[in-house]
Amino acid sequence: MSVIKREFDNLASVYENNRLSPWYQAHGAEILKHCPPLEAGDILDVGCGTGHFLRNYLKNNPGARGVGLDISSAMIDEAGKKAQVDEVDNVEFVNGDFEAIDPQEFAAYNFKVIVCSSAFHYFLDPQRAAEKLYGLLADGGVLYVLERDKSRSLLTRLWGFLHRIYIKDQVEFYDRHVLLQFFRHAGFRNASVIQSIRRYFWKGKLFTSVVLIRCQKN
Repeated sequence: MSVIKREFDNLASVYENNRLSPWYQAHGAEILKHCPPLEAGDILDVGCGTGHFLRNYLKNNPGARGVGLDISSAMIDEAGKKAQVDEVDNVEFVNGDFEAIDPQEFAAYNFKVIVCSSAFHYFLDPQRAAEKLYGLLADGGVLYVLERDKSRSLLTRLWGFLHRIYIKDQVEFYDRHVLLQFFRHAGFRNASVIQSIRRYFWKGKLFTSVVLIRCQKN
């Protein structure tokens, strides 16, 4: 079992009501401000956790279908339960590693929107992950990636150092211009930062430095 999977399996039961849940949910709220409505078509949430973002999106877009993918089986179990409670039935939750999963698993879907919130820093091969996101997205579709921005945060740089030296997991934080290059090299046009949040004591976090990147295919 990977360190990341074990960490999120242990968090699943409290993920929507622990100390950091307002911070993560605020990320989803920022994406919702920009995410286009879908009268039909599909939306994919990579690293969906307990499905909080997808539930909120699909309540307002009942004609769309949602797919949530997460490496943690416990998160996927919780996501299914919470979707049932909220009576959101136009969603499927899939347990799997995004970098390892066969894109043919999603051949039946037409992803007009893909969301990747606070998950890109876990990918072992970020360039290949960006290319996989490009391949899964329908022509004319839009990708939203919300990520830490270490170019404006010494604390984020410190956390990256601690992950690499002491925690010894696969986490890697990037400067915003590096993130943009991953997506541009993958083939996305108009990859740009559309929202930047740099605040102290925002949603219970000592310091936040994140960017929301929007990319369009073709």
